[in-house]
Amino acid sequence: MNSEEFWALVESARAGIDDRPDDGGEAIAEALTERLVATSPTDILDFEERFDRLQDALYRWDVWAAAYLISGGCSDDSFMDFRAGVIALGRDWYERVLASPIRWPTTRRSGRRPSTVPTRRSSPSW
Repeated sequence: MNSEEFWALVESARAGIDDRPDDGGEAIAEALTERLVATSPTDILDFEERFDRLQDALYRWDVWAAAYLISGGCSDDSFMDFRAGVIALGRDWYERVLASPIRWPTTRRSGRRPSTVPTRRSSPSW
């Protein structure tokens, strides 16, 4: 699975759900699972490998600082969930956070925080 296929799958899953502010990422996790089950075992492993690489790229202190500011605190587990949530927001948000994570809390302040980014009060089970 190449990068374009990965992000197309994430965007497809996002398009198939409504934005539920308090579901902790459950809707996107279910939508991704449904789509992945319909693919081959190789595609599932490729998705996981690409997901892990993207999540690892976000494992930086500046991203953790943004997560801390957005969530009002951020433990190790919460940071893992936060990074998964950023990926679940899609390529555009992922690239924004990767490029300048500390600006993200202020750019989102004017609008509503994306619902798939976990806070202390909600964290996805994926």
